[in-house]
Amino acid sequence: MYKKTYEAPSVPTANIAVNKSRLKVYKNTGDLPTYYLKKGQEFQIELFNPTTDVILAKIILNGNPISQGGLVLNPGQRVFLDRYLDVAKKFLFDTYEVSNTEEVKKAIEKNGDFKVEFYRERVPNYLNTLAINSNTARGFGGTLINNTTIGGYASSIPNGSVNLTNTSGHIGTTALYNASVDLTNCAGSITFDSMDGTLSIDTPSENKSLKRSFARSKSIETGRVEKGSDSDQKVVTVNKTFDYFAFHTVEYKMLPVSQKINTVEDIQVKVYCTNCGAKLGKGHRFCGKCGTKA
Repeated sequence: MYKKTYEAPSVPTANIAVNKSRLKVYKNTGDLPTYYLKKGQEFQIELFNPTTDVILAKIILNGNPISQGGLVLNPGQRVFLDRYLDVAKKFLFDTYEVSNTEEVKKAIEKNGDFKVEFYRERVPNYLNTLAINSNTARGFGGTLINNTTIGGYASSIPNGSVNLTNTSGHIGTTALYNASVDLTNCAGSITFDSMDGTLSIDTPSENKSLKRSFARSKSIETGRVEKGSDSDQKVVTVNKTFDYFAFHTVEYKMLPVSQKINTVEDIQVKVYCTNCGAKLGKGHRFCGKCGTKA
C-alpha cells in the first residue's frame, strides 16, 4: 500500500548563543522559555531560515526594537548576529539590584524580553478578476467569497461585504469603498492601505503574560540587554520590501543566574560502581570495569 507522509512546514528559529554554541533554554510551566545569563556576559543571536522564502528578522530586546529595519535571511541561511544593527556594539547582558516591591516588578517586567518577528518578502503576482456579490473585486490570484476559499490577495472591494473565516494565506487590500469586512480566525498576513468601510477582526490570541514569583526579600536582581564591546561584524543595507505582518514570532525571557532554580539535571552528581568503586559515566547502566549493573 502506498503511504504518503505529510510534514508540517518549517518555520524560522531564533536562539541565544555564546561563541556560536547555543545556551540551554528552560521551559518553565506557565512562563516563557527562559535563558539564564551571567552579569556582563556578551552573547549572539542565532537566526536560521529553513523556508524557501527570503525573510526579514526584526529583533526586539527589553520591549523595544533594536532598529527600524531588520536582518535579511536568504533561504537556508544561518547567521550568528553578535551586534546591534545601527551601531557596531555587541549584545551584552547586564544585571543590577532593585527593591522587591510590586511597583518595581511592574517597572522591570520588560527587562530581558527577547522577541524576534519574521516577515516574508513581498513578491507581486499577476492580476486576476473575480466577482463578489455582483460587485467586482480585482485581486492578485483571487480572494475569498462568502466563507468560500478562493485564495489570493484582493486589491479592491467596492460596495461589497466579504467574510473571511479560518484562512491561513496572505489576505490584503489596497482599498475598501463602503464595504464591510469580517475576518475570523485568520492566521495569515492581513493588510489594508486605505479603508472607507468597517473592519471586524476576531482572532484568538495566546496569553503571553509572564508570571514569575520572586522570593520575598528586600531586593532582587534583574537584567537587561545593553551595548557591550566593539563588534567587527559587518552589515550592509539592501533594498527589499516585506509584508506588514509577521508570519512567525519567537519569544524568550533572559534572567540572571541568581533566579535560576536548579533541577537534578543541572547538578553534577558523581556515581560509582557498588561492586568495584569505579566511576560511572553519565547514563551508564553497567560498570565498564567489572560489568556490574548500576
